[in-house]
Amino acid sequence: MPRYILVNRRAHKFSTEAKHASRAQVATTLARLEGSVKVLADKDPKDDLARRVVVFDADPAAVAKIQASLSPDAILEPLILRSLHRRPVLPMGFNNVSPALDAAANASASQYHVTITAGGQALSGIEVIFYFRGPGSSVTDRTVHTNDQGIASVRVPHGATVAMVEPIPESGFWIMLVDAPPSGSTIDCLPIAKAGAGGAGWWHKAMSVDVNNPNRGNGIKVGVIDTGCGPHPNLAHVNLVGAFVDGNVLPGSQATDVAQHGTHTSGIIGARPTKSGDYAGMAAGCELFHARVFKGEGPQDGPSTADLINAIDSLSRDHGCDLINMSLGGGPPSEAEEDCIRDAVERGTLCVCSAGNDDAAIEFPAAYPECAAVSAIGQLGWAPAGTFSASNRPQESSKMGENNLFLAAFSCFGPTLACAAPGVGIVSTVPSNGHGPDVYMEMDGTSMASPAACGVLADILSQDAHYNALPRDATRTTAARSLLAQHCLPFGLPVKFEGRGLPEL
Repeated sequence: MPRYILVNRRAHKFSTEAKHASRAQVATTLARLEGSVKVLADKDPKDDLARRVVVFDADPAAVAKIQASLSPDAILEPLILRSLHRRPVLPMGFNNVSPALDAAANASASQYHVTITAGGQALSGIEVIFYFRGPGSSVTDRTVHTNDQGIASVRVPHGATVAMVEPIPESGFWIMLVDAPPSGSTIDCLPIAKAGAGGAGWWHKAMSVDVNNPNRGNGIKVGVIDTGCGPHPNLAHVNLVGAFVDGNVLPGSQATDVAQHGTHTSGIIGARPTKSGDYAGMAAGCELFHARVFKGEGPQDGPSTADLINAIDSLSRDHGCDLINMSLGGGPPSEAEEDCIRDAVERGTLCVCSAGNDDAAIEFPAAYPECAAVSAIGQLGWAPAGTFSASNRPQESSKMGENNLFLAAFSCFGPTLACAAPGVGIVSTVPSNGHGPDVYMEMDGTSMASPAACGVLADILSQDAHYNALPRDATRTTAARSLLAQHCLPFGLPVKFEGRGLPEL
């Protein structure tokens, strides 16, 4: 049966009586659905002013009947899944081949292999993505892992050729993207440069962040909703508030990273270097909170709107976050999700969101007017030739701006963008997980741009006495959005690509 979410509306409910009346409608609606639903999760807080979130399977006909006479205080809608805004699934311009064609072609496949090294040493156990070009220039991809000798082997479907090979080292080396290497080739991954003095990368310099000031972001609470955080010594200060999965809430001990993405985004905001060469966060002095909403990084591991609502409520209502970063999205809008974001706005919380990586319109939740959507930019000369990051330079001249800055080829965009921020070749923390105590990796995506903008905004807010004197209500959120706009400098791109420009201190 289809899956649904039922919540009480909270935005614009300012009195105790209005909140009680709204909350009561969840129980009333569930009673009307009795016998036709299978409840899967019911977040029913003891605080009767808090939001109740119910996830259930139900017969669509029964739901439609209830929706026809639903109280305006309740929201009942299909449950939506969101996904990571990490990186394009395929290099730009590639399209997936149909599953039927790929299965048929695999019946008479040939063997192909490459050796992956770094500094001349074999890289074992790392992911390697092979892109095959088939009939009609369609492309499919397969991911394998290298063996102990650094060899990655794959069967090439009949009628297809290897178009590209993309080795993804665990840390310390660039993700490479090599055009059509012959079978038996060796691909050597280039080392990632250590951070500059104080932990600086090109993104800090582009946004005028003084990495030598340890107090940047001091006094500002920043929440991150992602795949989890850590372990990493430079993020030991992060408050793990819990895991919000399948409509349920798990303790903070369950909020460590189930991928690499959440540790990377958290590090962009708040990593605190412990030695020379470590990359610093934009707002190392902020108070950082992390809520895990992903079960992994697979296609079905993304959070539902129920999970995002529970995480936003926790960070905004329970922990008083001024800013929340969400590097995720996709799918249709959700009335329940937007009501939660509006409710957060009324508590003084601004959600900063990645625009998306599909070179198309801004995705939800970034597309909600209450959120600050961020596109991704790169800088010429940073990513070495032959790396995946170097491939994200656009072909269109309209996407090339001033100061060697450009809109990333993958970045979503639109007239409602708040700003643009660095999102190409961004080096940040990833979980140690047996690969050393202080692992770093470069990633590309609006997922990286959003926390860069969020971190700089935390720096801006920490220095503004007027903002910090405001009550935790919508005036505080409005002030944060206004300060973000005031600190943005255009860099020569159309507004639909850069919004107000690049936030700078």
